[in-house]
Amino acid sequence: MNAQEFVEEERFDSNPKNAKFSIEEKRVIKRFCIKKDYVCLERINTRLVNILDGLELHIGVFNSMEQKEISIHILNQKKWMCGKGRVTIQFGCCYKYAVQKNGIPPGILRNGIVDPIPNLFKIMIKRLITSHVLPISCVPDSCIINIYEPGDCIPPHIDSHDFVRPFSTVSFLSKCNIIFGHKIKIVGPGEFIGSASIPLPVGYVLVFNGNGADLAKHCIPAVSYKKVHNLISFSIKHMDKAKRPINFKLDSDFQNIKSSGFSDASESYHTNKMMTL
Repeated sequence: MNAQEFVEEERFDSNPKNAKFSIEEKRVIKRFCIKKDYVCLERINTRLVNILDGLELHIGVFNSMEQKEISIHILNQKKWMCGKGRVTIQFGCCYKYAVQKNGIPPGILRNGIVDPIPNLFKIMIKRLITSHVLPISCVPDSCIINIYEPGDCIPPHIDSHDFVRPFSTVSFLSKCNIIFGHKIKIVGPGEFIGSASIPLPVGYVLVFNGNGADLAKHCIPAVSYKKVHNLISFSIKHMDKAKRPINFKLDSDFQNIKSSGFSDASESYHTNKMMTL
């Protein structure tokens, strides 16, 4: 255990809210070190505001074997797609990023047809709930996966409120740097200047909430041509019930998840075994 992990464990044990957990539950929860003391002050409407308030970085959620299996599964999906450049794969819903020809603003397509969440990704989602990365009130029901090649980027934006808060993103294959700012300057193709930059190592989960989700824009600068591997960003979100596709049905696998009870099944998520069902 390093110094940061020791400090976080001490904080966890001293928090009276955590007294409700059993020894076994505490042991599982504390496997993940959480960083949530991000501070970046910007002056907005004459007052200083911490634009990163609400962000949480959960460390070591997915081990190296799990990362490999997830990455292979995602890249196998890409093999069936034509063209070069950034590829976006969506499950659970189809989100349209641009204003449509008929003037409809960006958002979830109510009549969109999209594949359901694959079993492997369901296990990822269950992991996030059972380990308290995301609250039981916000079980993700959609996934948006971006596969980047060198030169690809994501421009500055605030995620649509078609998706409720909090939501999360995971990086696979390569570390991802996410730039934040109330205003982010575009200085060139894939080049951005913001107020803060947060590195997202592979297998870590960054949770967006509060100011970090709604006040600060964020972006991913162009992937370096020097990288040996491509970059995969995996965003996991819960749709606003009023915005879900018309024929959407909640997956039965997500209806009985419990965040406070760590059964033998949920404990197996944290072993070094492969995640295949």
